[in-house]
Amino acid sequence: MKKNNLTKMTAMILVMVIVLAGCGNSKEEEPRETKRVERDRESFPEAEEVETEEAENEIPPEQMDLIKYNYYVELNNDIVEIMDSINYYYEVVDYAEEFSLLPDTGLTYGYRVYGKNTDILDDCVLLADMEPSYGEMDAMVKEMEEPLRALMETFLEISRSNDYADNQYQKAKEYHAIIYANADAFANTGYDFIAAISEMGNERMAEEEERLKEEGLLINYNASRAISIAREVLNEADRQGVGDENLTDLDLTEIQRLHDELVAVVADFDAATADNDQLIKESLSNSRPFDGLLDGLVSALEWTMKQVESGQLPDMSGSGAPLGSLGHFSYVLGQCIDRYNSVFVD
Repeated sequence: MKKNNLTKMTAMILVMVIVLAGCGNSKEEEPRETKRVERDRESFPEAEEVETEEAENEIPPEQMDLIKYNYYVELNNDIVEIMDSINYYYEVVDYAEEFSLLPDTGLTYGYRVYGKNTDILDDCVLLADMEPSYGEMDAMVKEMEEPLRALMETFLEISRSNDYADNQYQKAKEYHAIIYANADAFANTGYDFIAAISEMGNERMAEEEERLKEEGLLINYNASRAISIAREVLNEADRQGVGDENLTDLDLTEIQRLHDELVAVVADFDAATADNDQLIKESLSNSRPFDGLLDGLVSALEWTMKQVESGQLPDMSGSGAPLGSLGHFSYVLGQCIDRYNSVFVD
């Protein structure tokens, strides 16, 4: 796999960090408190509780669907992080069967490489054989299990390794053999899985936002909608094949439309939070529950658009994502997601 096939980078990272979690186990509980959470497993049984057919049958089908969906989204999050680690690994190491460091990178072996424990993968392998069937997605989980597990464990070893250079980089050579052998087998299926869960998530989020709007939960709705629009911005950049490394190629036509919609939604959010009756209806005590973060999201998008219009690429040589980059926009979006969880979920 060519290194440049793994440069979706930040635009892909936030494609599916927003998931739906169901609270309440019976149809009689109204309203159904379906909420947006990120990498949060507290609402769901542990794998041991859904491992047997008996336990599976005790869980209502709708709740089982939410359990499976949310675990698959968490697997998606792990997948994009492993893809990111592969990309960073090959910023330092040559893409070749024999291990060798690239010259003049100025980077240390293991630069920004982070492994993952396999708990979520283990859970998803169990869930892949449970109802409801997710068809091809279940098959993808089984297909990428072995190479993904190898990559997770190997990158975890690299991130903890302090003696990789001993004995003429013997450990690094062993790690490289595993990475080189498994990256190709994993990546294509991984991208297909991301696309599938993204499509499913978009459908579910649209339904959830419609429910919030119909029930008059306008603060929750507009916060959710702002986050969804920001995700659409990243999806549009990804659709165009644009990341920070070629940001000036971004066609701003659709981005401008999304910007205008985001501005309007944030204005509606501000109006809703200024209404005391609305705060009471949604059980909120703070009239500024996002502390200006949604305004910051608009500003981050405008800086990115200005960067594109300038014809100059953002300076990505530092450790952080600079103002005007998609990486910075993604970072601010992540802050908004965290705040959404603390306001409406936790």
